[in-house]
Amino acid sequence: MKILGISSDFHDSSAALLVDGKPVFSAAEERFSLQKHDSSFPSLAIEAALKAARTTGPELDWIAYHEDPLMKFSRVLASRTQNFPKGFLDFARSMRELILGQMWVKLDIAKKLEISPGKIRYIPHHLSHAAYAFSSSPFESAAILVIDAVGEWSSTTWFRARRSPLGIEIEPMGAIPYPHSLGMLYSAFTGFLGFRVNDAECSMMALASFGKPRFVEKIGKLLRAQTDGTYEIDFSYFDFSQPERLPVSRKFLELFGKPRFFRDAIPYSCGMSQEDLRAVSPEAAYYADLASSVQYALEEAVGRLCAKIRTESGEKNLCLAGGVALNSTMNGNLMRKNIFESVHIPPDPGDGGGALGAAIYLQSRVGKLSMEGQISPYLGVSYDEKSALELLPDLKLAELGKHRSTPSELGAVSKISVQSFQPKDPALLTGICEDLSNGRIVGWLQGSFENGPRALGNRSILADPRNKNTSRRISRHVKARATFRPYACSLNSDQLQNVFSFESSVVPPGMRHMSSTHQVRERCMNQLTEVLHIDGSTRPQVLEETENPIFYRLLKNWGEASGCPALLNTSFNESGYPMISSPIEALLMFLRTDIETLVLNHSVIRKRF
Repeated sequence: MKILGISSDFHDSSAALLVDGKPVFSAAEERFSLQKHDSSFPSLAIEAALKAARTTGPELDWIAYHEDPLMKFSRVLASRTQNFPKGFLDFARSMRELILGQMWVKLDIAKKLEISPGKIRYIPHHLSHAAYAFSSSPFESAAILVIDAVGEWSSTTWFRARRSPLGIEIEPMGAIPYPHSLGMLYSAFTGFLGFRVNDAECSMMALASFGKPRFVEKIGKLLRAQTDGTYEIDFSYFDFSQPERLPVSRKFLELFGKPRFFRDAIPYSCGMSQEDLRAVSPEAAYYADLASSVQYALEEAVGRLCAKIRTESGEKNLCLAGGVALNSTMNGNLMRKNIFESVHIPPDPGDGGGALGAAIYLQSRVGKLSMEGQISPYLGVSYDEKSALELLPDLKLAELGKHRSTPSELGAVSKISVQSFQPKDPALLTGICEDLSNGRIVGWLQGSFENGPRALGNRSILADPRNKNTSRRISRHVKARATFRPYACSLNSDQLQNVFSFESSVVPPGMRHMSSTHQVRERCMNQLTEVLHIDGSTRPQVLEETENPIFYRLLKNWGEASGCPALLNTSFNESGYPMISSPIEALLMFLRTDIETLVLNHSVIRKRF
């Protein structure tokens, strides 16, 4: 049996494929189109999925779509008419998009894949999230909490789930209806603080650590806690009638003042001292304090809701999904509250994981879900590096500097060398550890690419987490990244108790995919300075050997050679682009940035200066 899952038409469109009940492919459209958060129909991802399984559209048994377009249409129609006639142009545009596009998605899919419309099933949006979150967890039973901007008519939902002979059984328990949305609230403040909505919420989360939550009372006017553990949004502070504008009302601006202009510099960096913080201007401090207050309010709202769910469900484990589950600070805070014994967040909790979740849920309804252990986070495409290596003899080194966005600090490249190794040859990892110790920036590509926005050791940029100069060069000459945003790190499971304060050596599920932030032990801080945020926390990937053997061996070799328990690990991409997928993309980025060593599977390319 072959089931194709599809997610599209909002952001992070994706495709996934199950063969005989087993996930064999999952990828976002952006990884092929190179358009970050691509929302278009995932034609390229579907093509890659079918190629991975050596099948065709007519050979598919079922297709699972990640939402119900009819329910979505009713919600959009109802919400847009509330603003009539003020929002007439937006109403007309929305109706045109829905009527000409999403309302006919079943026929469109059937035509493109040459399959009967009767084989296409709509899976409710939040149920798609829930199925992926639970099926990717290690739990036999759990509560599931889904929080995002909106899915059909719900903004927040919770479920009870258990394993069954067919795979999974998911029981709805409760919901908070649209438009009472934590995701929309957080995004509105993201825009107010000068960041790009549906893309840079992570920047607001990072900024929050530099501030103090002194505006919680003001936030409480917008986000009102209810006695039953739920919440309500006061919509007199918002105006969603014109999507191209900041979605806040005059009342909001009277309460919080003027928005931050997006071009204004943010005078924070992760390594700031307390004296540096005190020297920041009152205006910059205000925006940091506001971000901190919104983050605090989000964490409190989710904490109250989780306490309610824990009591009502009787479950000791929790799975989190939806776009808000990408908030790693919130996730770490929730884990520390110990409302649930264990918290799991899948590697792609946002809409990019919706296709896989829809396919998984449908599989459990029409057949048997066949999985051994947890779902791998490496369900993308793998590539041979031969085509990239063949380009090297034709390179003109004198031309490299002409195509850079920022000039290199390293000078002109005098030579590019290539070494190829046999699989499992220890010399490959030994050489990379030497490069890292010497302060070189390493681009690392291995096997199939990861699902979701986190670099988990197959499409990573790696560096020594003790070397300030190296991390600064990554920010300036590789990633074009703001200095107030911290880097993440990867470490092996045997270092868990050394780096973090955990009594058990068992890796918490929420720490497997860079999904949560945690305080580093004081004794390890001087070894991890370049992956620490201002509050002494970091966002780790804690790796088991069975998950990614070659990356595990690299981390082990690095620790033995350097005495350092982790590596700086950030996603292999430039600002504004999705993570690279293929060796050719990796090579092009290597040539136009300050990446000095590039690993393509078993081949190593180095710049010499």
